[in-house]
Amino acid sequence: MDGELTVEVGSECIDVWRKPWAKRAARVTLLVGLDDQFVVVKDISKGLWFLPGGGMERNESIEETAKREAVEELGLEIRVEKVIQTFHVTLISRETGGKCRIHPFISVYATATGGTLKEGYSPSKRLFLIGKDEILTLLQHGDRSREEDYLKPHRLVSIETVRQFLIE
Repeated sequence: MDGELTVEVGSECIDVWRKPWAKRAARVTLLVGLDDQFVVVKDISKGLWFLPGGGMERNESIEETAKREAVEELGLEIRVEKVIQTFHVTLISRETGGKCRIHPFISVYATATGGTLKEGYSPSKRLFLIGKDEILTLLQHGDRSREEDYLKPHRLVSIETVRQFLIE
């Protein structure tokens, strides 16, 4: 299942996404279930909530990327249950109207099979377990006043991933 997302950003954000380190085959976004809750990241410096995940390495499958990122970022071993959706993201400059298509975001649902959830994986990010009834509201209504444009695709993909998962 494929989806299209268009995100309005500043021109400098488009420049960031065009840098060589940002170019990946895809980014895998993880919706990880653990004891009737889901793992969510909060960027405490910006007040934003989003799902964990990371870039697909060369010659890596979706499942391999999901498992590697779960261990690195969350401290969890997972079983990938299904691909929820692939999002094709186009950034549009609010100043010039210029467009930039970035790598796809592939959202997967996985269940934890082992390991221990980390407290956080960087000084500004913390991991939380959030219930099914709260997760969508939290992702949609977090404090976006300090949101940087380069984070918008991550947050929007997180919202759409949870929406798709809850609809099924």
